[in-house]
Amino acid sequence: MKKLIAKPQLAFGEAVKLAFSRLTQMSGRSRRSEFWWFMLVYVVIYWVLGTIVPLVLPPMAAEIGVGAIMLLALPATARRLHDTGHSEWWVIVSWALNIVLSIYLVQCGFIDELQSVNADPMKAVSKLSMPVMGIGGLVLAVTSFATFIFCLIDSNPQANKYGQSPKYEVVEENDAL
Repeated sequence: MKKLIAKPQLAFGEAVKLAFSRLTQMSGRSRRSEFWWFMLVYVVIYWVLGTIVPLVLPPMAAEIGVGAIMLLALPATARRLHDTGHSEWWVIVSWALNIVLSIYLVQCGFIDELQSVNADPMKAVSKLSMPVMGIGGLVLAVTSFATFIFCLIDSNPQANKYGQSPKYEVVEENDAL
């Protein structure tokens, strides 16, 4: 008879080391402990790049750093989704929509309107009420929320199309007592 045995949770150092060793690997599966410890480090680095770095470097350098660090979180999230049996397309769509809507907000003049000396809030709101923002924002919210929930779910104990479970090990149980 086969029995599933859960391996011990990864410690902080072990999880971050494993995640950083697979920064560009979109295939495979990642356990919750690996993913969430990596996300803690990611959020700290993201915060430093977005908050501290612009104080000492040009804002564009900080934006490039933030963009690069966002790219590094994509494979880790894809592997976490794989572990729960979901496609990486959830995070890819969410990430791509975030970029598209950000570019749209700059191109339509929303950012310029907010940064102007005599900003008119109604002009800014009118740009946000455009159909592309409503539909794009709704799809972004749904895909982001779904991705977050999928990352919270426990590993699928059985092997799936993305590989063997990194958390559970199948062992033969001896029937004789």
